Amino acid sequence: MAKQPELYTAALMCSSQWDGAYEPVVEMKTPVYFVIGESDEYYGSEPFKEAYQQIHELYKEQGLSESKIDKLVVLDVKDKDYFEGTPVTYQHGGGYLFVVTKKLWDGCSISKNQNKPKG
Repeated sequence: MAKQPELYTAALMCSSQWDGAYEPVVEMKTPVYFVIGESDEYYGSEPFKEAYQQIHELYKEQGLSESKIDKLVVLDVKDKDYFEGTPVTYQHGGGYLFVVTKKLWDGCSISKNQNKPKG
């Protein structure tokens, strides 16, 4: 993402961590949706919380409104209740639930059409 954000119309960051600079993504206004379990056993949720805060702050520095920022970067941290009643025994392995769950996509405020390529 950070190396060539112009190749992306949006990004779903799921049970991982950000690796790279934030500025290129912010310059391109590439929408990013972060989703992770609060107690993710591999990364924990802190790296996504930090990435979200950094990106949010860069948008604020650009003078974007909170409503516009909310459409460009979303942090969705799932608590343990989200995983109850599923076959998931640990939150990191349950990351697949995020991408196969219609509820996540229905609630996702990021639109793939928000960041159409230029030219």
